[in-house]
Amino acid sequence: MDEQDVTHKTTDNDPRKLSPWLVAAGILGVVLLGLLAAFALDRRFRQTVTVEPPLPVAAVVPTSASRTQTPVATPGVTTTPVSSSAATPMPGVTPTLPGGLRLADSPLDREVQAAYLRYWDVLTEANLSLDTSRFPEVMAGRELAQAQQQVEELKAKGKAAKVDVEHRIALAKVTPDEAVVADEYLNKSVYVDPVTKAELKTTSPPIVEKLSFTLRKIDGQWKVVEAVRHD
Repeated sequence: MDEQDVTHKTTDNDPRKLSPWLVAAGILGVVLLGLLAAFALDRRFRQTVTVEPPLPVAAVVPTSASRTQTPVATPGVTTTPVSSSAATPMPGVTPTLPGGLRLADSPLDREVQAAYLRYWDVLTEANLSLDTSRFPEVMAGRELAQAQQQVEELKAKGKAAKVDVEHRIALAKVTPDEAVVADEYLNKSVYVDPVTKAELKTTSPPIVEKLSFTLRKIDGQWKVVEAVRHD
């Protein structure tokens, strides 16, 4: 027997021959130790991530310091109705606006919005004709008194007003009994002759008005009861 045969001949009792089970156990142990080390490092160095809470809904709350009448007779107030595409969101989409404001996206929302635009229709007609007989249909309380007073002041000045407003409507609060509509509109209204309806000269440019209107359901009808100006 030559030397090569002796060198590579082993027996089952040879300590240099490891059991396959021992080899597998060793490999498994190394893998487990690697995973534990990686997990420990990940916990130590992972950056903490926090989620900012959503902004609270900010309904417009009228205050005595900010109350004002609706500026419909100020030169520089025919109403431009909000188109359905501008006022109604696409199906499945609920757009949101700053400060918790939102567009009409429910039957109740659209009912309030329609009542608000009807208020403007009556207001527009009255400022041009100087006839306030329809005011109680769309307004009550403080707003009714102020709107009537405003038309009387127009009469005393020998003027009427052509209300011309481009609305940007959002909803701040809607319940079955009360709603708050925010409107940031472009006011392009002008004074007109009360008889001929000819436009009177004015130097006042169009301005952006920011107001919130509180509506209440009175005897089954939505009516504007207060208008508040915002800077």
